[in-house]
Amino acid sequence: MITDKQIQKALRDAAGGKKSIELKDPGERGAGRLAIVIRPMATRVAAEWYAVFYRAGKRATAKLGSYPTMPVAEARRVFLSDYAPAISAGQSPAVAKRQKASAGTVDELFTAYVDHLERSGKRVAAAVGKYLDSAVATIGSGRPAASIAPDDIVPHLAAIHARGSRVHANTVRSYISAAFNFGLRSEHDFTRANVDTRWGLKVNPVAAIPADANARRPADRFLSADEFRHVWNWTEGYTQKSLIAYAVLLKLALGQRTEEVLRISSAGYDRGRQMLSWDETKNGLAHSIPLPKQAVAILDRLAPNSHGLFFPRQTDQSLPAVYGGFIIVIYKFLRANPGFPPFNARDLRRTWKTLAGEAGISKEMRDKLQNHAQRGDVSSRHYDRYDYLVEKRAAMEKWSAYLGLVIEGKVDEIGARTDNVVQIGKEAAA
Repeated sequence: MITDKQIQKALRDAAGGKKSIELKDPGERGAGRLAIVIRPMATRVAAEWYAVFYRAGKRATAKLGSYPTMPVAEARRVFLSDYAPAISAGQSPAVAKRQKASAGTVDELFTAYVDHLERSGKRVAAAVGKYLDSAVATIGSGRPAASIAPDDIVPHLAAIHARGSRVHANTVRSYISAAFNFGLRSEHDFTRANVDTRWGLKVNPVAAIPADANARRPADRFLSADEFRHVWNWTEGYTQKSLIAYAVLLKLALGQRTEEVLRISSAGYDRGRQMLSWDETKNGLAHSIPLPKQAVAILDRLAPNSHGLFFPRQTDQSLPAVYGGFIIVIYKFLRANPGFPPFNARDLRRTWKTLAGEAGISKEMRDKLQNHAQRGDVSSRHYDRYDYLVEKRAAMEKWSAYLGLVIEGKVDEIGARTDNVVQIGKEAAA
């Protein structure tokens, strides 16, 4: 029989680097088994209860809940009363899950949403988890999610706003709203016959709470050409201490999203064509770019591991490195360079966009190279399958020439193009 002691040991083992661990209760043949699956996630170790059974010789599972929100005794009671009878009768336990779903709690909804973010590889998962953990105590962790009204959420947001944290309050509002939207979508998605959980949600209670428009401040920090050169040269030296420093250099050279830089693999790197590609990116689309010579030189200094990753995670070499390692390199730079205006990883992406414009690359082409191309029109969605590779190569050659001058310190402090840069740009585009 599964015990708390066994679960705690499995949690420690999983945190220490072991892969998924499954514990099972004994059971009669054909009646299914109660099981708990413990697996390491990006920011924590998850423990989830399942009913495990077989249909037509194939293993099937139905999720009961999460530990420790659902303790051992409750998980066993729910399994024996609501799942085992249906499994023994050859029925799908999904019916039993739907019958019990209306009692799905706020805590279970928020936990499921954070799990969804972690499984999707979203770097905000840890931050969202902390914000929601704080909110659930005020809203009521054990209350049915379907019973929550705007008045249950406003006091928590008002308390944050009252202490002067307007941006924080607005951010928490958006995360709570996203969690309820996740519950609505997963429950009413007609493309999924058996959703994992049903909370009985009909509306998103946050929809009635207006956002604070004044708390939304678009970021505008970007590095000047001189700042870029300073960061590049320091990071070059720091590669002797940190593999992720190479990823920072690649982000500077390519302007891609941090997660996509960290996911660069041998399967996506074509050295002969000097191309990088990703099967799927943040916006759900495949993406490919030609490389400037500086990026090729960086990748040539690296060797992918046995899983094909250039930047593997330390705790699991089959997964790409986490976003936090990238932030540490920036933090180390700022500590080593007191007085340097602060910046973050997204500012580096904005820097590429800005300096590539200074190099003479059109906004449309910069959008395409950064996978920000507009695809809302009918032509782009249904008809245009041209990948603009010729134009992308010409633009990246122009950028490579400009990047070389930036690194050499031959571009003035605000990034204005010199006559030499204009001339090189013309030659590259020719």
